Amino acid sequence: MAKVTSAQDAGRPVRSFGVRAGWPEMLPTLFWLAALLVVPLVYILRMSFSADPFALTATGWSIANYVDSIPFYWNNLLNSVLIGLSATLLAFAIAMPVAYGISFYGRRWKTVLLFAFFAPFLTSYLIRIVAWQTLLGTNGPLFGPLQQFTGLEVRILGTPFAVVAGLTYQLVPFVLLPLYTAFNRVDRTLCAAADDLYSQRCGRTGAILGAAGGFSIGLLLAFVFFGWGGFVALGPVLFVLAGTVLGGTIGVTMTERFALIVFPLSRNGFVAAAVLSFIPALGDYVNAALLGDIRTQMLGNVIQAKFLVELDYAGAAALSATLLVAAMMLLTLLLRLIRGTELLDVV
Repeated sequence: MAKVTSAQDAGRPVRSFGVRAGWPEMLPTLFWLAALLVVPLVYILRMSFSADPFALTATGWSIANYVDSIPFYWNNLLNSVLIGLSATLLAFAIAMPVAYGISFYGRRWKTVLLFAFFAPFLTSYLIRIVAWQTLLGTNGPLFGPLQQFTGLEVRILGTPFAVVAGLTYQLVPFVLLPLYTAFNRVDRTLCAAADDLYSQRCGRTGAILGAAGGFSIGLLLAFVFFGWGGFVALGPVLFVLAGTVLGGTIGVTMTERFALIVFPLSRNGFVAAAVLSFIPALGDYVNAALLGDIRTQMLGNVIQAKFLVELDYAGAAALSATLLVAAMMLLTLLLRLIRGTELLDVV
């Protein structure tokens, strides 16, 4: 009977099919990654330290671009962070129930429901923003009849509300699709077993967590829409109160199955949705330019003006690098929060 001898027993070298064997296949990806991401990023960073702000190529070294730009445009950076975070949270609040409902209860209509939801987003990004201009205009279909019958003029365009509303609308697909995919991958047999083990609502714990989350979101939106000086008025108080009540209501009705089974198994989808929505929101400038005014300008608007109007390439590069660092820090914090969250840990 023949004896089977392995290559290792025979003393011959064993070929590894690990990372080293995969390098040739990775070379095209690495090439395009370097050409389209790494090289432009390095060039922008180098340009941000240029001594000549109006040179197309970096000359000399200086930190004056950061020293002169960051303190002067700090409010624009704060606008970018607050408006971007508000739009991202609202997009999650809208997209998550829709994705959950289609995934778990859509049955054979899943494809039709998804197409119906995404059909408006087949149009141009710019056209959708212009449509929001018309919708929120003083004489638009929403507020035109109100002004005609009551004489009350409602001005929404040029306010943070208009910018957040338009940006939220643009971000919803970037949140819904990753969440829908993640929910679809949840094993339904585990959900069926969870229905036997965890058939109750989250109750008081869910209400406390939901109210805390709603209070935080309401506080954030009140600050974005009204600023610090507006907190003495009735509007911000109503925002915070409505957020707290709505969050508590959602928390009470949340099932233990979702908190203990569905959410942990779909956490990667929440991470992907956060990345795909928050980064575009932080760098967006089109919504602020068309739906806002000078008070709602984001850092992206300043960068665009410096590049195309003022021709201050080094200053624009410095602000771009600052926005990149801010995005990485905030995104790291957000992802750590999502990955480390256990909805019923405090039970």
